[in-house]
Amino acid sequence: MDILKIIIPAIIISVLVIIAIVSVKTYLKNLAQGCCGAGGGKENKIKVDKSAVSEYKYKYTVEIAGMTCKNCSMRIENVFNRKNGILADVSLEKSQAVIYSKEPLTDFSVRQTIIGLGYSVTDITEEI
Repeated sequence: MDILKIIIPAIIISVLVIIAIVSVKTYLKNLAQGCCGAGGGKENKIKVDKSAVSEYKYKYTVEIAGMTCKNCSMRIENVFNRKNGILADVSLEKSQAVIYSKEPLTDFSVRQTIIGLGYSVTDITEEI
């Protein structure tokens, strides 16, 4: 019975120490990589010709939750701008993306792209 009074607190303290170590490691990793894991700003913004917007037939306004810094918005914008026939402009301040495309996009594909990066989509509005 006396041995349990020693073992149980020791187990609890050991578990708490392990949780603390994992938390500190995660925090330090996020600190090094930026809040969204974007590499602390190592990724450069893809330059696109925004004057060519008139060439795009479809326009989508996407409300995005979970962006906390300019790296977050840049990550989302870059993923769309790497795709052929798509031009995106993401605003951290407005928590939204304006996506222009030459071909129609499905809500599902837009949502999956953004969710795949770790953010949430609260609304998509198509404007023609």
